Amino acid sequence: MRNFLPLAAMLAAVTMAAPAHAFDVDQMLKQVFGSSDLKDLALPFFVLLAVVAVLFFWNALRIGKRRQQRMIENYNGQLQDYSTRLKRGHRL
Repeated sequence: MRNFLPLAAMLAAVTMAAPAHAFDVDQMLKQVFGSSDLKDLALPFFVLLAVVAVLFFWNALRIGKRRQQRMIENYNGQLQDYSTRLKRGHRL
């Protein structure tokens, strides 16, 4: 965190010193998709939305699998501890 603060201050100073430029959405859409007309952009936006949804759910599945694996490992550790205590004759 200490290393991030000087970097953030430097980036803020450089950003404020740079001249402001207008962001032209129509020009960007024409460069990326070849058109800025909404009727021509329906399919690319749908594909983009589908890709984002797939990536979101794929990431959620990965996180869920990791969490499930940790829960299984914790449960196995608890069972092993319980089994060890039973073998030694400790009261539970």
